[in-house]
Amino acid sequence: MPMIICPDCSKEMSDAAPACPNCGRPNSPRTATPAERPVSILLGIGILLVPLIFAWFTLRKGYSTKARVISFTWLLFSLAILAAQDGGKKSTSSGSSSQSSRSQSSSKNEAAPEASAMQVDIRQLLGDYNSNEVAADNRYKGKLVEVTGIVGDIKKDILGNLYVTLGTGKQFEIPQVQAFFDDSMNNQLGSLRQGQRLTVVCTIKGLMMNVLGEDCIIR
Repeated sequence: MPMIICPDCSKEMSDAAPACPNCGRPNSPRTATPAERPVSILLGIGILLVPLIFAWFTLRKGYSTKARVISFTWLLFSLAILAAQDGGKKSTSSGSSSQSSRSQSSSKNEAAPEASAMQVDIRQLLGDYNSNEVAADNRYKGKLVEVTGIVGDIKKDILGNLYVTLGTGKQFEIPQVQAFFDDSMNNQLGSLRQGQRLTVVCTIKGLMMNVLGEDCIIR
C-alpha cells in the first residue's frame, strides 16, 4: 500500500488506514476528481447543424468549460450569419420593390398614349376655361386631352415636380396649359427650348390660374 505522511505528527502511515497509528489523526480519504463528460459524435453533429438547440445540452453536468465555450461561440456565429442573410434579403426585396415601382410608372407613361385622347386646339381649350370654367370642367376635367402649343416655361414647382407651360405664343398669356411630367421624362424636358411647338397628352385636372394637366407625355 502507498505510504503517506501524517500532517500532524509527520510520521508515515498507510493511505488506507482510517487514522494515524501514532497520533490518532483521522485519515481524510482522497476525493476523486469527477471525469469530464465527452461530447458524443451525435451531439457534436447536432451542435454543428442546429446549434440553437443542441448547444444548450453542454450545460448539463459533466461537460467541460471548453466544450461549452466552443458550442456557444458557434451558436453566436451562426446567429450572426443568419442575421446577415436576412438583411441581404430585405435589401434585395427593397431593390426589387423599387424596380417594380419604376417599371409600373414607366408602363403607365408608355400606356398613356395608347388610350383614346381627345384632340383639342389650344385656343379652344384656353378660351373655354376663360369664358366658363364650370362648363369647361364638365367637358375636359378627368379626361385625356391631346393639345399642341408654344413652349413657355420649363421648370420645377416647389415640390420638385417637372412641368412645361404651353400657350398660343402671346406674351403674358393667362391662362396657359401647365403640363406636369413624371421624373422619367427629365431628359426629354431637358432638351426642350422656349418658343418651340410641342404636342402633349395629359389628363386635365381643372383651372388653378393655369389649366393643369397631369401624367403628361410628349407626342
